[in-house]
Amino acid sequence: MGETLTAPVRRVRTLDQATAVVGRIGAAQVQLSRLKGSLDVAIAQANLAYETAAAPLRTAIAADTELLRGYFDANRASLLTGGKKSVALPTGMIGVKKTTAKVVVADVDALLKRLEDDRKLRRFIRTKCEVDRAALLAEPKVAVTIEGVSIEGGEDAFFVKPLAVGTP
Repeated sequence: MGETLTAPVRRVRTLDQATAVVGRIGAAQVQLSRLKGSLDVAIAQANLAYETAAAPLRTAIAADTELLRGYFDANRASLLTGGKKSVALPTGMIGVKKTTAKVVVADVDALLKRLEDDRKLRRFIRTKCEVDRAALLAEPKVAVTIEGVSIEGGEDAFFVKPLAVGTP
């Protein structure tokens, strides 16, 4: 990883120079891959250390939360007077809150069929309208005649693909 790359050529004038530049790119890509591998290992080690330290804390939090839940449930009437949803303690707050309502559908296809069949229930069906970009790309001559549509890209794009170099 401590290799020094040679200074870049200002302008490539020969095939030999082009070959050398592609080789430099390949060597730099190998170094980047090594660095990425080292980063991935360091991240995995940090995640493992975090999870190892966090697991007992999560367990303690869950146990203490259940203790508080038991106390709260047993004393709810005296804790929540006057329509209150929570009670302030010197170290924090405990209480209840409404969870967000959600719709659970067991069989989406069967439900859609029932909603389509009943005219009064069709309002519960959402139809998504969107531009079919694939169809526009399939017919570019027609697509470009439509106001607001243009086809971009499709040109030759330069690329460099060095040969895979074995790591020394």
